[in-house]
Parts: sequence; C-alpha cells; structure tokens
Amino acid sequence: MKQLEIKNSELIELLNDTSNWFKSIDKSILSFKNKKDDNEYYTSEKYLNQIDPEKHDGYPSYVHGVDIAFPSTTPGSWRKKILEIDNSLNIILGSQRCAVKMYYPTDGYMSWHNNHNAPGHNILFSYTEQGDGWFRYKDPKTSEIITMYDEPGWTAKVGYFGNNEEKDKIFWHCARAYEDRLTLGFVIPDQNMWEMMCDDIQDQ
Repeated sequence: MKQLEIKNSELIELLNDTSNWFKSIDKSILSFKNKKDDNEYYTSEKYLNQIDPEKHDGYPSYVHGVDIAFPSTTPGSWRKKILEIDNSLNIILGSQRCAVKMYYPTDGYMSWHNNHNAPGHNILFSYTEQGDGWFRYKDPKTSEIITMYDEPGWTAKVGYFGNNEEKDKIFWHCARAYEDRLTLGFVIPDQNMWEMMCDDIQDQ
C-alpha cells in the first residue's frame, strides 16, 4: 500500500466539494452497527492474531461506522448528491463505480479483515478535517504492521487485495478515526486500468 499525491485539479475540486457537503449534513441521524471500541482492541495486533484465516469471510466482523452508499443507510434527501459524486468520480477516474463510501464518526473503526472475497487493485480516498485518523495493514511480504496516518484534508492510498489463492498477497487491514472520517473506495480488477487511474490522480 502506498500513498499518492493528489494533483489532478478536477479531482481536487470534486473531492473538496464532497468534503464540504460531508461537513454540512447532519450525521447524527445515522445508525451504527457496533458499539465504540474504547480499548482499540479490534484494531490491535492481539485481535488480528486470534482471527482464523481459514474461517475469515473477508469482511470486518466489527465496525463502528456506516457505508452511506446505500439507500437503506441514508436519508432520501442525500441520494441525489451521492449519485452526483459517484457519476463525477467515474468520469474523472474512468472507473465503473465507487464500491464503498464509509463514514466513521469520532471513535469509529473497522476491525481487521482482508477482503479476499473482493480481490483486485484498489484506490482509497480518505478525508479528515484535522488528519486525526489512520489506516493500518500487515505487509504481506514482511508481516510488518504499518500504520498510515491521515493528513488534514484528502489523502489517496493505492494497493492490491489478494484472494485466498494468492497467499503472498493477502492484505490484512483495519482503520480508525478520532474525528469524522469519510473513505471512498474503489476496487479495479484490471491492473492496466488501475495504473491509468493512479496516473490520473497524480496528473496536474
């Protein structure tokens, strides 16, 4: 997983418009599946080490947050703007769809998981106003636990999620927020398309 500098002016304008909208909406009306994790156990190495890889389905077992991509999770009044964001991102990046729009409230998190059920190259855009959040992963080659800290505003991370047939590319990861955090995630099966999208992000 590596971080890219966002230089594309069209993309910057769209992301800033998205974060302005994100800050303006009343997120207190949303419901979250799991409770807060005050001891940060579900993003700890101790929790990761107790997961049975053979039984893991790829999804995070514990999440304090909500994917606002779905009509079932958000008010109808938000849908038009969310679809506008989708369409604009797809045009700028040449993508088919934004797979996830994850909102983490203060003290939100997503527990360790590996997405082996949705393999492919990925692009993650994350927004925090103060940069108070992070993305953590286990390096598939070295087994080192690496934490990538947010910066104020938008950041872009890119990498690859392997499936269970690619044991050397299984990508365990988790995330945590100490302020409102929004992540827009893309999974791109085709490597050439993914590389072009990465170039577009960095293209002035």
